[in-house]
Formats: sequence, structure tokens, C-alpha cells
Amino acid sequence: MIKSLYLKIVLLFFVAVAIGLGSAIPITVYLFKDQITQSIHHDYSVRNGLISEVFSRLEPNERGRFLKHLSDEQKISLWVYDRNGLRYAYGSTSKPNLSDEDIGRVQDGAEVVRRTSVLPLPTSLHMGFPLQTADEQMALVIHPEGSQISLLFMILGVLILVTIVIANTKFILFTSVVVKPLKALTAATRKIAKGDFSIALQTKSKDELGVLSEQFQQMADELNQVERMRQEFVSNVSHELQTPLASISGFVSILQTNGLDEAEQRRCLNIIRHESMRLSRLSENMLRLTTMDSNPHPFHPSLVRLDRQLRGIVVAMEPQWAAKRLNIHLELPKTAIHADEDLLSQVWLNIFGNCIKFTPEDGDISIELQSGNGEIGVVVRDTGIGIAVDDRKRIFERFYKADKSRNREAGGSGLGLAIVKRVVELHGGRVEIDSTAGKGTEVSVYLPAM
Repeated sequence: MIKSLYLKIVLLFFVAVAIGLGSAIPITVYLFKDQITQSIHHDYSVRNGLISEVFSRLEPNERGRFLKHLSDEQKISLWVYDRNGLRYAYGSTSKPNLSDEDIGRVQDGAEVVRRTSVLPLPTSLHMGFPLQTADEQMALVIHPEGSQISLLFMILGVLILVTIVIANTKFILFTSVVVKPLKALTAATRKIAKGDFSIALQTKSKDELGVLSEQFQQMADELNQVERMRQEFVSNVSHELQTPLASISGFVSILQTNGLDEAEQRRCLNIIRHESMRLSRLSENMLRLTTMDSNPHPFHPSLVRLDRQLRGIVVAMEPQWAAKRLNIHLELPKTAIHADEDLLSQVWLNIFGNCIKFTPEDGDISIELQSGNGEIGVVVRDTGIGIAVDDRKRIFERFYKADKSRNREAGGSGLGLAIVKRVVELHGGRVEIDSTAGKGTEVSVYLPAM
């Protein structure tokens, strides 16, 4: 398989020329062989009449000089046969291409033409004519030693013309193989310019056009995915904003009614406060993701005691896990890392917060620090509800919620793990999740060691 477009075009050109030349030769022969043969035969038939007239008038001792002079002057080979065999021979060709049977036929009054070469050039003809004298009838064989220049140029011109026509036709047909993917790319470009990313480029070649088509298809697929994500993002944001706003509006309407006791008013105000805080967290997380997606992103690394930071997160969130009577297990050896402390803190808040949200009362959460192979690993395990296999594939997508009903009750927006993944990637690390529905989840964050 030729992988270079340049070599492919060059090869197609030479193949087209070879086919054109190979086809032009038999076509030229077919067009000119009879015409040239008849033209030369007619020309030398006329000459033979003149030769016969002069030859019959000459004395036998003068005929040799006449034939030699004629051979030298007209650049032809001449042979004269009588009944006893060859009598005269003049010219550069030693032997004519006529058999004894052909000579006998000529002596009997017939004209014989033998064409011996592949192309019908004048030098390829041996012509036998009857030669009448007063004493007997002889056979005159003429072979042109030189070619007729005009005929040769005409043959060559026709050969070149036919070769060019056939070669160009074949080359145009061959290059359609190259042009076809270019046309497909042009049509695909127009579709993408109109916002339609659903294209399918079919190409099997491995040359530059094949690579371009493959990369163009990949770009279109990614743009299509981005467009779907954009639409889903707008839909999710609208939905996430609509729910708390509708709740706030509803409870404000209740507060505006008369006859509410103080307890009911406090309940409505608490719900409004809760939904307002939820809106605030949503906007804060969206702003944080937008900031982290910006280029360049503000990144301020410093020396961070990771064990202290994790303990501080656990202490800060004690009201949440203590309310559910969760058992917290820590294995945090002294570990330092070079990182952005504020961003990294957001990672542990989101992961630990999810563990608290989705672990039932009296459950267990453990946080373990590991090191090795040039990495620092933070492994957080819980005994919560777990994550289904299909959900794990999309768990890091923005606004995606594995269990929407539980997330709604817990006040989640589906941005927490998206933030975790982005922050870890900014630090040159990776996040892995291993979970079984109904048995718990293990989140492992690996960061480069110092």
C-alpha cells in the first residue's frame, strides 16, 4: 500500500503513459500499415515501369551500370532474377525477403509485396515486379533502404497524439480516485460550517489524504460531542436553576398569605435559605470550573503537608459525618507535596462530602495516604450506596448524576467530581474510581511526588 500521495500521483502518471503508449502503437499500426504499404507499392510500381522501359532498351553489358547507378541515386537495393537465378544485385541489403516461390510468381507476371517489420515503415517492404526484356521476362525485387521522412513524421505525430489522448484519459480516470476524497472533504467542510457535525468520511487509503480524512472525521466527532455537551450543559444549568428558583418562588408566595404561624414562617424561610445557598454553590462551582478551564489558569503551587490538610478537612466537616454517626478511619503518615493548597482542598471537600452524602448512618469512611513509584496516593473508601457500572463511565461529566433523586435530596449539582478531575489534571495527576452498587465506593487520587 503506497502511503505517499505524491508517489501515488507519480505512479498513476507513469501507468497512464505506459497504457497510452501501449495502446497507441497497435492503433497507429492499424491506421497506417495498409496506407503506407499501398503508397510505397504504387510509387515503386510506377518506377518499375520506367525501369522496365529503359532496361529493355539497354545492351546486356550496360544493364549492370544502369542498375548500380539507379541503386546509388535512389537509395534502394535491387535484385534481378532470370530463369537461372540471380543475375544482378546492387545496394546495401545482401538478401531480399522473398522466397524462391515468390520469385517464380513474379517471373510469371505477378507482383509480390512482403512486409517484415512490426511498424509499417517503408524500409520494411520487399517488392517484386515483373521485368520484361526482348529476350525473356525477369523478376525485379526492390527494397527501399531509406525511409520517407514525411511519412515517418506523420506516423510519429499520430503515435504521440494517440498516446497523449489515451494517457490523459486514463490519468483523469485514475486521479478521480484522488479527487473523490477531496470532494468528500469539501462537502463535509460545508456541513460543519453550517453547524452540522454528523458527517461520515469513508476512506481506506493510508496516504496524506487518508490521514487528513481520518483526522477531519475525528475533529467532526469531537465537535459533535462538544455540541451535544453544550446543549446538555445549557439544559442542565437551566434545570438546576429552575428547581430552586421555583421552590423559592413558591415559598415566598406562601409567606405572603395571611394567617401563617411563626413556626410555619420559619420553616418556609429555612427552605428559602437552603435553596438560596444551593444556587450560590451552583454558581460558585460553575465559576470555579470556568476559571480552571481558562488559559492560562491561575495556579499557585507551594509546599503542602497533605496529612495535615486531610485531617483539617475531616475536622471541618465533623458536623455532617457526626450527624449520621459515621465511623472515620484515618491512616495519614507524614507526607509533603508541591501543590496549589486551595485547589487541592476543594478536591478533598468534594470527595469526602460525597462519601458523607451517600453513606448510610453508622457506616464507615476511611482515608489512607500511600506513596511509591514516584506518586502520592490518597485513597478514600466508604460503605455507601455505590455506583452502577454504566454510571461510572460518565461520573466525571459535568452535571451528570448517578442517582438524580438522591442527589436532589442531598443538594448536589453534579459538578463536584468534574471539579475534582480538573484540579487533579492541573496537578499532573489522575483519578480512579472503583465501586460496586450497594457495597461502597473507593476513590483514588494519584499526584506526582516531590
